[in-house]
Amino acid sequence: MDIEIRAARSKALLDHEHFIETMKDLRERQKDIFADSAASDVEGREEAYVINRALSAIEVSLKADVDAVRILKKREEQHRGND
Repeated sequence: MDIEIRAARSKALLDHEHFIETMKDLRERQKDIFADSAASDVEGREEAYVINRALSAIEVSLKADVDAVRILKKREEQHRGND
C-alpha cells in the first residue's frame, strides 16, 4: 500500500471520534479490571496489562504511519532546498 494512503487512513482513524471514544473506553475498562481485581487475581491483572499494552501498540503503529510521511516530506523539502 502506498505510504501516503496508509498515513491518511491512519490519521483518519486517530482523528475519528468513535475510534477515540472506543480506545478510551477500552483503556478505562482495563484500568477498572486492574484496580478492582482481588489480590489473588494475578492472571486478571496480567491480562488487563497485556490488553492495555496492545491498545498502546495500535496507537503507536497508527502514529508511526502518519509520522513517516511527515519525515519523508520534510526530507524531500530539505533535499529540494539543497539542489
